[in-house]
Amino acid sequence: MNPPEDLITVLTEDHRELNQLFTELEVLSGGEPLQRSLTDQMIIETVRHSVAEEAYFYPVVREYLPDGDRIADGACGEHEHVEKILEQLERSDLPDDHFSLLLSWAIISARRHIADEEERIFPLLAAHLSREMLVSLGEKAKKAKAGAPSRCTSGEPQPPLLHTIVKSGIGLVERVRDNLCGPGKAYSPASREPE
Repeated sequence: MNPPEDLITVLTEDHRELNQLFTELEVLSGGEPLQRSLTDQMIIETVRHSVAEEAYFYPVVREYLPDGDRIADGACGEHEHVEKILEQLERSDLPDDHFSLLLSWAIISARRHIADEEERIFPLLAAHLSREMLVSLGEKAKKAKAGAPSRCTSGEPQPPLLHTIVKSGIGLVERVRDNLCGPGKAYSPASREPE
């Protein structure tokens, strides 16, 4: 039996999946239908990951790390920056060159954020929290993400939840957040505690 995953492991696995998506997107040329599909998947995965971090990672960063408020505020600001770029990527009328530029900015910003977390924040958290607490938080983060849409390839049938999230209407970033948190609400552990 595998040992339970701690919060840092769960988030690092997300980072690996996102980096794989980034690499796939970088090899596609603008205007390819697959690029749009992978971009939508990247948006979904990025928001799912951000919500898990905002609910279970940054609150403990704030509480347990020296200067934790500043660290968490900076990282949450990076999330907001990336999500604003992702919202622009949702526009169907973007010329291919503008889409490619926005996609590049999103990937660069997300990679910089990932590197900061893995190289600076994760080691600090590991030094200040017990293994038991990190495992408990990892389980909560996994449960929070379990009800969220997940990546699927165009050849697979879409689960009903994903179909609902990617339908037309409000932006994809907002629809994913609404699905995870409730309409118009920011995610917090109290707003939608997994059962």
